[in-house]
Amino acid sequence: MKAPLCRVVPFAACLLLLSSIGCSPNNSGSNSTPPPVAPAVSTLSPTSIVAGSLGKTLTVTGSNFVPGSEITWNGTERATLYVSSTSLQMALLPGDLSSATTAQVGVTDPPDAGGLSSGTLPFSVSASPIPNPIPVLTSLTPLSVQVGSSQTSITLNGGNFVTGSIVTWNGQAVTSSYQSSSILTVQIPAADVAAAGTAQIAVVNPSPGGGTSTSLTLMINAVGASGLTVVNVPANDLAWDAVNQSIYLSLPSLAGTNGNAVQALNPVTGALGTSTFAGSEPNLLSVSSSSKYLYASLDGGASVQRFALPGLTPDISIPLGADSFDGPYVALDLQASPVADGTVAVVRGTPGISPEEEGGVQIYDNAVARPNALCGFIEIGCSGTGGDLFNSIQWNSTGTEMFALNTEDTGFDFYTVPVTASGFGTVKDYGGVASGFSEGFHYDSTTQLLYTDGGTIINPVDGTKVGQFNASGIAVPDGANGVIFFIGQQSGAINGTYTIESFDINRYTPIGTLAVQDVVGTPTHMIRWGSNGLAFTSESNNISSTAPTGQVYLVSGSFVSTKSREPGAPVAKDVHRTWTAHSSKSIPKQK
Repeated sequence: MKAPLCRVVPFAACLLLLSSIGCSPNNSGSNSTPPPVAPAVSTLSPTSIVAGSLGKTLTVTGSNFVPGSEITWNGTERATLYVSSTSLQMALLPGDLSSATTAQVGVTDPPDAGGLSSGTLPFSVSASPIPNPIPVLTSLTPLSVQVGSSQTSITLNGGNFVTGSIVTWNGQAVTSSYQSSSILTVQIPAADVAAAGTAQIAVVNPSPGGGTSTSLTLMINAVGASGLTVVNVPANDLAWDAVNQSIYLSLPSLAGTNGNAVQALNPVTGALGTSTFAGSEPNLLSVSSSSKYLYASLDGGASVQRFALPGLTPDISIPLGADSFDGPYVALDLQASPVADGTVAVVRGTPGISPEEEGGVQIYDNAVARPNALCGFIEIGCSGTGGDLFNSIQWNSTGTEMFALNTEDTGFDFYTVPVTASGFGTVKDYGGVASGFSEGFHYDSTTQLLYTDGGTIINPVDGTKVGQFNASGIAVPDGANGVIFFIGQQSGAINGTYTIESFDINRYTPIGTLAVQDVVGTPTHMIRWGSNGLAFTSESNNISSTAPTGQVYLVSGSFVSTKSREPGAPVAKDVHRTWTAHSSKSIPKQK
């Protein structure tokens, strides 16, 4: 429709006329501006954060945002990223999150958009949580279960457990119950103990902080091996005290808070007892003739420490001296006298030097050295011609003669020497008698023969070989019961499986075998204890914060006490030594 024409009339009258008839001076309609609308805030993301957090972004969601809108933090405008009319973002600065607080967050429009502000929403900065500690697992109760058992309850003892602690069984989480900061319990279903072997149990604490404990071994015993248990401590050596019915362990610094100590162990229950600080790196152990003292060599202290039994009370210290060129001596072997509690013989040497045995053999009476030492590789102020290597020693049953074995060079000598009030007499040397390198040998007071870890039987009267067992490893003769034991590996054995084989000590015929699975590292020492017990230590060269560096294994029951082979029993593969020592302390010694 054609717009009506306006006559020239006064301006005010024209406006009135145009308003009444719907026309305008330029024929274009109204140009009025709508009033500004205030921004609104509906949500924050996130709504809270932990104090001390860094690099965080806050997203504000709402409506009516315009380019130039700014987020306010406790009323202060902050640099803001405009995302859309419903979304804004800002960086949270370290000062915003330095401590626990509640901030008010809103939005303000720029002045050219009206400068209006929204309401605010609270944003919470919470206090930093206390980080969880690393759990410590010290023992399991029981130490073993029988294969095929129904659901079994295991108690985990230790420290730093929290309500969120997780128990793992061979690396897989299992249902557990928190009892206290030092006790957790777990129910193990029958399916997990259906096969003989071992299980590794550990505790994991969640973040923040947290971590994983050292794993401990639970034995799942085969039928007939109910006396096989594991004590989860790394011991350098062990010794049996028949009077006090206790095994003593030397614990290295790697044992953690209980390291550098000697500790008692009840072999019947597997319970650890009295622990006494020994000094730096206790190693070899020997119990005196009537169980009055325990002697312990200290590799880090170049000495032997004596403890009064049964309380493991520190007594005297015996310094071992030093080589003028190669430095302090340590004990390469340590044997208490079989007849005098205050007397001990020590092979002195310097590990890492070839040959190690350069300090000879010294007898001490209550820390006083007898003047006549037995020469080692170096002849300085001692009896003998020098050049001899006495790596392993044994007393005879009356303490009047000393036997020694050279296992450092291919001479493989066997020595006999009288023991006198002043030290030693004249040495007799029988070459080519030892079985091989780095093996121990063991005197049996019943048969009055010596047995090497290579299976050789030696008559000390004339230095002759009088027999040979078809086995090697670590030997423990028990002439009183007519048996000798070897721990080694059968041919084709998988890693970690070691077998103890028993023989008739007089006929050299096999009696039986017992396999021990999942041994940590390799065996280092083995002893007899009680009427039907064996125990051995192991050492691993795999050092980590969670993997055990060695363990103590206890064996008891009919396998140990059996003296003859069952009629019709199958002939098992013989065991042999298949490993090398990780260090000089791994060379077996007679207890």
